[in-house]
Amino acid sequence: SMKLINLTILAFVAIASANGGPPQTCEQCRVAPDKNHCDMTTSCTYVWGHNAPGPAPYYCACHVGCAKDATNAEIQWRLPWFGSNGDPSQQGRVFVKPGVECNTLCDEWYLGKDWCKEVAEKPACM
Repeated sequence: SMKLINLTILAFVAIASANGGPPQTCEQCRVAPDKNHCDMTTSCTYVWGHNAPGPAPYYCACHVGCAKDATNAEIQWRLPWFGSNGDPSQQGRVFVKPGVECNTLCDEWYLGKDWCKEVAEKPACM
């Protein structure tokens, strides 16, 4: 019946909300220039700090100190990116979905690894 279907849908929504919602995703670019679809304000970049099983991701990286819109975590993110010696490296770098323009200076664009902290970090995308 329709009532049972509605209750089932509500139950799934409640479970997803309790578990933090859908998994975080970060859309990758393809490294070939004619296929990566990165906006001209970004560059398709290999994330060499990746240490999970499987191949390392490629993301459209913004210029140093730039982002798109700090309030929209669906189209941009930062990563917990450390150097090979464990020191901070690229934590301030902002990545965007392919096709997203990225030319707005972050609030504290001049702070090196600490720039762009207003953009959410997505560790699951590392």
